[in-house]
Amino acid sequence: MEKYRVMLFSLKTKEEMETTIFADEGETTDDIILKVQIDDQEICAVDYNYLPAYQKLRDKLLKMGYGIKCNGSRPNAVQSGMMGANEKIYLVKLGEQALSKDIVSLYGYAEIDDFPNTEEQIAFSQKWFNSIKYIPIYRQVIIGSTT
Repeated sequence: MEKYRVMLFSLKTKEEMETTIFADEGETTDDIILKVQIDDQEICAVDYNYLPAYQKLRDKLLKMGYGIKCNGSRPNAVQSGMMGANEKIYLVKLGEQALSKDIVSLYGYAEIDDFPNTEEQIAFSQKWFNSIKYIPIYRQVIIGSTT
């Protein structure tokens, strides 16, 4: 069980409060299980991949009036399928391919005051994906090849 210290932001009072997100990252099941205690209530989210589990947790907290001030709450946070079992994400820019320098921890602190929900985050990721200019791949011709 991993523990991640995060800052919650009350959308009503604009106050910040530190809390811990507990993450079962595949130790007891194939799923990612995230839990947090808030307002004397345990909030839980489960998914096979990490970012979708975080998004479910975040959306539940948003409905309760709390944003999470971390990289996973940025609109430009995306995760490749190969990263799905851990808390690493890309912070992407429109028109640019995601590179290893863009990889950050989902839980890394982010000084943000706008908290998109999953639908908004998915819309941005689709916009980003569509903004990337594809470079054609050319076949290499080998002289004398019979195949």
